[in-house]
Amino acid sequence: MKKTAYLSAFAFAVATSLVGCGDPLLDDLDTNIEVSSGDLSIAENYEQAAGMFLTAQQKMHDVGAANGAHIYQVQFNIHIDNYAGYMAGTQNFGGNLPSTYGYFASYCDGPQASFFNVAHAALPVMRSAKSLGLEEIGAMCNIMYCFSALELSDVYGPFPWNDYKNDVQEPPVTYEPMDQIYDSLFVNLKDAGQILKNFSSTTQEHQDSINQVLAKYDKICGDVKTWEQFSNSIRLRMAMRMSNIDPDRAKAEAQSAIEDGLIEKNIEYNTMAQNGTNHPLAFISILWNDTRMNASLENIMKRLKVPFMEKIFAKNSDAIRDINGEIVWTAGKEIVGVRTGIALTARDDNNPYLKYSGLTSEFANFPLAIFKLSERYFLQAEAALRWNIGGSLNSNYLKGVAAMFAAYNIEQTSDEFKAYWAQGEADTSIDYVDPYDTYNNIKGLVTVGVKLNSNDDPKVKLEKIITQKWLANFPMGLEAWNDLRRTGYPRIFPVNDIGDGSLGKGRMVRRIPWNMTDAAAAQDVNASGIPALGGGNFMRTTLWWDVEDPAGLGDNRRWETELMGK
Repeated sequence: MKKTAYLSAFAFAVATSLVGCGDPLLDDLDTNIEVSSGDLSIAENYEQAAGMFLTAQQKMHDVGAANGAHIYQVQFNIHIDNYAGYMAGTQNFGGNLPSTYGYFASYCDGPQASFFNVAHAALPVMRSAKSLGLEEIGAMCNIMYCFSALELSDVYGPFPWNDYKNDVQEPPVTYEPMDQIYDSLFVNLKDAGQILKNFSSTTQEHQDSINQVLAKYDKICGDVKTWEQFSNSIRLRMAMRMSNIDPDRAKAEAQSAIEDGLIEKNIEYNTMAQNGTNHPLAFISILWNDTRMNASLENIMKRLKVPFMEKIFAKNSDAIRDINGEIVWTAGKEIVGVRTGIALTARDDNNPYLKYSGLTSEFANFPLAIFKLSERYFLQAEAALRWNIGGSLNSNYLKGVAAMFAAYNIEQTSDEFKAYWAQGEADTSIDYVDPYDTYNNIKGLVTVGVKLNSNDDPKVKLEKIITQKWLANFPMGLEAWNDLRRTGYPRIFPVNDIGDGSLGKGRMVRRIPWNMTDAAAAQDVNASGIPALGGGNFMRTTLWWDVEDPAGLGDNRRWETELMGK
């Protein structure tokens, strides 16, 4: 077996090559380094392991760099944020992206490239952790690897789990089904959590050594216990993702994760404090003008009178003319979003959507979220609704909303919070208006309010939970898109865009297709990817967990059953 030793963790930290990833990934941490006869990379010393540990944190949701947020843009913003109803594109990137639902293979490779960046940092540490006396750091790297592998699978579907784990990235590779990938993720997250749980039983000398690494290099959790809770919270997220396809297994996994203990604070990377850089999404919006508020987010925030909307989004930056050239809005009139799916033009002075609502300078200083405390409580609220586990439905829901407000420095005791919480229904008089082109005007779809009522139908309760979770999770577009595909909530606007040719008639994007431009990669997709997926390599093909809700709580097929609006 050949083991590749990295000469410099800090040289690696600035590398951008997309290299192979994988191991048989902590199915057994002790023997992890002996699992393959391939070209496996290892971290040879403390400095390398610590540097790679830090890099993996920076690459999960890429923090960007001084010269821009290029990786984050193709990791999330240019496609997934649009599908989620959070943001909308403003330009066609030289004709590569004629609409926000358009498929351009190089852009759609972004989530996979980001996974490889995490894997390249995490796996060498995992393989060397025990020999270096850094077993807990190896477990933390495993958690980050699993986090990113879960995101990879939830974007594309099946992927070459064992090949990637063994540093085999180039064809030929064998794709494996999502249910098997999820099984392995559960095993690895539990194993990593157990290692961290046992930390307090190790020698004081060992604890001091690990805590020294964390004090200098841990930028997202801060201590061993929080890393353990992070692992358990990922398991709860996975369990809920399986709630339609395998409710019994989902309930058991959710119960186990809750019992093992969940996060008690936000898991986030403060880019300004750590790197002196803005939030990458703000960079894309403010400095590049490549993304704007989505019309769905605008309408839902306005219908629910979200008091922190102006902390996130600015009003129109300049006067807006309609399609006839007449000024219809003066500068700074209102917060206004852009419809997803509309035709995009060049980023120039003739592009009206550059003047719509971008992110504020205040948001630019917000930490980069990885897993929010509010999501933990909304997951528990849904678990209580579905299976009567995880504590009180009402209490967890209230804590979730309160955690969302706390992120914007609004206290639960404030008048703003009380007014928001008291809303029995949405303000249905507010619809979306596009000042440039009235053809894009559409009636709002969200009617549910905020407060849970004892006589609410369970389906209404779930819609309230997911709608608030969607608002709270901003700007984490992937998790929002996951919930949209799984539950159908919140009720974002339909999109009349054919995407890769498989959509249209209001259908939503169900997955990002694999890049088939390379002949060898296409051969692997056809040989094992398509069979593992169970459908064609299209945007409309559903993932393993994306099925109708057997409990009847979700509404995730409404795009296929409702008539398409404008």
